[in-house]
Amino acid sequence: MSPTAPALFPMPVPRGPARPVKPQTVLSYGLGADSTAILLMFLEDPVRYGLEPDLSDLIVVHAVTGNEWPTSLSYVDRLVLPLLAERRVRVVQVARRGRSDSDGVLVLDDSRATRRIHQAGPWRLSDWLLTGGTVPQMASGRRTCSIRFKGWVLDHWAAAEFGQVPFRRVIGYHAGERSRMEKDTKIQNRLNERAGRVICEPSYPLIEAGWDREAVEAYVLARLGEPIQKSYCTFCPFSGVCASRDRHEERLRAHPELAAEALAMEYASMALNEAMSLYGTRSLYEQLTEDGRNEAVLTAFEERLDAVPFSLYEVRRLYLPGRTKECRLHHGGRCARPRWWCRTERSAHCRRAHSAFETSGDGTGTELPTTCAGLADDCRGEPVKGQAWRSVRTVWEGPRLEAEFTLLRWGREDGVRMRHGERSMIKRLHYLDRGEGYPAAEAYLVAAPSGADDKHRDSFERRWTEFTGLINTRWEPVRPLVSHPRTRGSRVVPVIGPSGAGHLSAPESPAA
Repeated sequence: MSPTAPALFPMPVPRGPARPVKPQTVLSYGLGADSTAILLMFLEDPVRYGLEPDLSDLIVVHAVTGNEWPTSLSYVDRLVLPLLAERRVRVVQVARRGRSDSDGVLVLDDSRATRRIHQAGPWRLSDWLLTGGTVPQMASGRRTCSIRFKGWVLDHWAAAEFGQVPFRRVIGYHAGERSRMEKDTKIQNRLNERAGRVICEPSYPLIEAGWDREAVEAYVLARLGEPIQKSYCTFCPFSGVCASRDRHEERLRAHPELAAEALAMEYASMALNEAMSLYGTRSLYEQLTEDGRNEAVLTAFEERLDAVPFSLYEVRRLYLPGRTKECRLHHGGRCARPRWWCRTERSAHCRRAHSAFETSGDGTGTELPTTCAGLADDCRGEPVKGQAWRSVRTVWEGPRLEAEFTLLRWGREDGVRMRHGERSMIKRLHYLDRGEGYPAAEAYLVAAPSGADDKHRDSFERRWTEFTGLINTRWEPVRPLVSHPRTRGSRVVPVIGPSGAGHLSAPESPAA
């Protein structure tokens, strides 16, 4: 064989030690000042923030809620996206694909040359609220809207993108939001503990830099040349925190069609529940009618109500007794058949005059009342408030004016009373008034924009009959009921079929 002949099996080239794979960095981009400032920091000096010089390991992910202000979208389209496209930064836009968690997540865009932020996906936050006949909740302290339409979407995209591969998640909390950072860190730590390893490492560059909101806005202004507005949904109940009242109402006046949409959502919510206004004890409508600067907005609102279909909804509500400390002590996590002593706190007289509980002598440890049988009125304390259960049923559909006339005509029946809401002045046809204490019940007919789903708990009818002695509803639906498509302004939203690529299947959430 010639010494210069090629070998049949070339020897492998020796390699050095394998280079560790650097975790990807994911920035949750909310379009606001905080996350925009972080983006600009990364573009200016990527190595300083642990990124590759070419930003190839950075992914900017935006959860599309469908109800962002047009000015926020325009600001990012004009001033931010060109900078990202120039550096070939990967931008991913994701949204909920439908009303159910099992519908999964839809990737609207995944590009290194993104030109625009999508305005909406197949299922908007406002769609979810309208079908539920409610507004965003404030009392619970949990930002359910953000959890369902931002956190849930981002988490499921990350699970599909990375699986069990670790990555770094960057969150835009500034120095004045340390409490939010600490809460977010605890949640992430629990998830990592459950996985048995660090999957997601949270990072908060603005807090590490000690920048407060004022410093963040000044930095963005210096880099982009235009002040950035707060990013939040057009009907956010925290709009008083996201912006001053004057700035928020100025935005509403600039977009009367969006203001009318928010007012119509609040109207439908308060029709089904008088207390369910946008700002808790105050309504958006009350605020906008306090001065003479919002006439165009209020006119657009009335025109919207005249244009959309209306329904007559039969609303039944149960106010159940709450569980006391005694109930939880003696009956554990659940109490299927509560007695008065576990529904209400015992009065001071009862505690002085009677023993509370003693252990039975059969060795079972069952706690039984002793000398107090609960027969005396002065032994019973004040009822404790529990859950409120609601049943909503559509019984008629048609134009707004005809709906109001139908409500008045049905008001001539025996056993019903026409009443107005104390705050909303919305007319309701009551046939069962709420009593004092708990349990209690009420039922009425009300006219409101169509769109709220017929809905009640599986055990509602049984409990309703148990507490009221009534069976089912008072009015049968008037046929045919018209099925109206969801609309966004004047544009009909088509039903979106299976998407194939980009659809991430997700399990049904327990909270859904």
